[in-house]
Amino acid sequence: MKKAVITGATGGIGEAIARKFASLGYELILIFSRNLEKAHHLKEELSSHVPVSIYSLDFSDTEGYPYTFRQILNHHGAVDVLIHSAGISSRTLFHEMRGLEFERLFDINVKPLFYLTKEIIPEMISKGEGSILSISSIWGSRAASMEVAYSMTKGAVEQFTRSLAAELSHMNIRVNAIAPGGVNTALLSNLTPEEMRTFTEDIPFSRLATPEEIADLAAFLVLKGTYITGQVLTIDGGFTL
Repeated sequence: MKKAVITGATGGIGEAIARKFASLGYELILIFSRNLEKAHHLKEELSSHVPVSIYSLDFSDTEGYPYTFRQILNHHGAVDVLIHSAGISSRTLFHEMRGLEFERLFDINVKPLFYLTKEIIPEMISKGEGSILSISSIWGSRAASMEVAYSMTKGAVEQFTRSLAAELSHMNIRVNAIAPGGVNTALLSNLTPEEMRTFTEDIPFSRLATPEEIADLAAFLVLKGTYITGQVLTIDGGFTL
């Protein structure tokens, strides 16, 4: 049975990806931050189909969680798929952003790309295969007023994807990312109802994506996209056309 590590597993997109990969028969190693109740509920539900383990990691503790993650991998053995779904957003004028808020964005959106991925790669190299997938955003390659720092983190995700793919492509390890537009999750809760209406009206499909649609694309990239690497696939209902 193949194994998948999914971070941000209690978030809207992460949960949908966990459900999708459980339906595909993957053993799940789910990483979350704070929502212990939801993590236990997800484990209880999905464990009837596949083995599921849950672990809480504090990504602001860069001294502690890399060691904990190594212990997790030592317990579970080689992993076939790593999906970076953990992420937060922040919406404020750049000159009014607090330093702690800026640091937290990078702690959660960027640093795990380094601290987690580097622990998994050696076993993937030994096996001669593997898939690493990150959740970026359309704002990773486009201007994002009032979300400058968030956009910076997603730009980092995209360069990580392309550069690591170039490094690992000769080892049959694929590295890709998904760049959603608006998705119907709590991440958009910082928009007012009026802002949400305006945003939705600007989408040619006239609606937000569902988390399940993002999960379907993730499954495609991991299972079917065997000749795809170093790509950032946009899924936004035509918003950036």
